[in-house]
Amino acid sequence: MPLSCSRRCAVAAGGVWLFAAAASAQIPTDAGQVWKVYDIAPFVAAAGPDSERHVVDWILEETGYPAWHGASPASLSAGDGKLSCFHDPDMQARVAAIVDRFVSEADTPHRYQIRVLGFDGTGWRAAARPALTPIPTATAGVQAWILPREAAAVLVGQLRARNDVSELPVGPVLAANGVPASLAGGRRQAYVQDYAIQPAAPGWRPLQAACDEGISIDVQPLLAADGSGVEAAFRCRIDQIERMVQATLPAPAGGPPVSVQVPQMAAMRIGERLRWPAGHALLVGLGLVPWPAPAQNGGVPALIPDVERRDVVVVVEPRLGGP
Repeated sequence: MPLSCSRRCAVAAGGVWLFAAAASAQIPTDAGQVWKVYDIAPFVAAAGPDSERHVVDWILEETGYPAWHGASPASLSAGDGKLSCFHDPDMQARVAAIVDRFVSEADTPHRYQIRVLGFDGTGWRAAARPALTPIPTATAGVQAWILPREAAAVLVGQLRARNDVSELPVGPVLAANGVPASLAGGRRQAYVQDYAIQPAAPGWRPLQAACDEGISIDVQPLLAADGSGVEAAFRCRIDQIERMVQATLPAPAGGPPVSVQVPQMAAMRIGERLRWPAGHALLVGLGLVPWPAPAQNGGVPALIPDVERRDVVVVVEPRLGGP
């Protein structure tokens, strides 16, 4: 099924948007809109089935959603290795430039190794800071730095050897050019949320619920058309139970009060668009944030977890031209 974003409805059939001569006479072209189809099959062949959506998502984020939802009709859809766009010439030029970044050298995509490190404190910064060059970020509390990839290999080795560091249990993950890589770790915490009256027999029974704690990081790197730089969409989601607050409810049929739990949650959402030279590695410091990831040995607390915060760093190292 095609992915689409349009200001006004168009007719779809078999996953291909059709603008017949009779129909197009009724579709306003007040902004000079034209219809173009782009071949993204090389990228889809390298990235896998349904990867057309990565191209659509990038275009929408880079051009801005309002550009596709205004008074003048516009359409963006993708399927079967093709991207179809109905928009004005300026937007078509922007779309063509983005498509070129996805399909250029798609058969030998640039790759990036991504890992997530969590430190007990901020001591790592004193050792690492002289080698790092800061770059701008948009989110309060988030910092980003770059350094040459050769120096990054040495620094990452030193950081991983520290006795105050933990790594997200999934370990390093490879991201191909234009394809998001996801790293996640988490656990589910069960608790008693309420009670239910049992009609068949006098009394009540506890109602169980669960909270999902976890850290999830998505990085989608995309090489510039001339190969000189990298741009990455960076998204992070963190949820952690800070504590279970006890609540006492009256028993439904007399007797002692019923004890239930109300979770107190800590949550973070981070979204960044970062740019840096292609021959450099990127470090993104999230600050002292919840670290709701199970230990490497798989140990998980039974009900109330140890509230843990770590100075979390995401490392993106280029592995240009191969894995």
